[in-house]
Amino acid sequence: MKENTKGNRANVLRRLAPEELKGFIEEAIKNRRCPNNKRVIIGEVSDRTRRRIETVSGKAVKNVNLDSSSIIHALKKPNHNLEIEDLLLAVEVINTAVDIELDDRKHQDSDVLIFRKDIDGEIAFLTEIHAKSGYLLVFNAWRQKKARSRSRSNAARGPQGAHVQDETTHDEPLAGGAAPKGNDGDSSPTVSP
Repeated sequence: MKENTKGNRANVLRRLAPEELKGFIEEAIKNRRCPNNKRVIIGEVSDRTRRRIETVSGKAVKNVNLDSSSIIHALKKPNHNLEIEDLLLAVEVINTAVDIELDDRKHQDSDVLIFRKDIDGEIAFLTEIHAKSGYLLVFNAWRQKKARSRSRSNAARGPQGAHVQDETTHDEPLAGGAAPKGNDGDSSPTVSP
């Protein structure tokens, strides 16, 4: 566990095991009218993804965090097309995203990264970069409807900004020994303005 202190008050930031995340999400939905916003660490950013994030944003991060208000926001909007199980994919999508994009807009004075991956249809996670504290905060997510075509027009891509696209075969193992699946290409990310 990591301790954060603000003034005289100490807040403990819990690190959730993957199997605890679903319970945290369900609790946030159940207590959505509660004014207390709880934030937890849901995973670590892989070394490879850390380098990709630094390439596109110039900032270093270590952990992925999620808070209860972000869960409520992402799940309450029908056009986000999300289910609880989709939020369980956040760390996987961040660490194996084919596309990482720096949005031109900020969210609550923080730079925003958008991570996209095709897992049974495209899913995207928006994160605030908190470089001073070394973490990404997932604040929003959406999924393309599964009935739609997998190809996207430029209008459907969302906000434009700098991004890095992964063109690797994803042969390197993930934490836990699983090898991610990806597209063909060389092992160097491409940076686009």
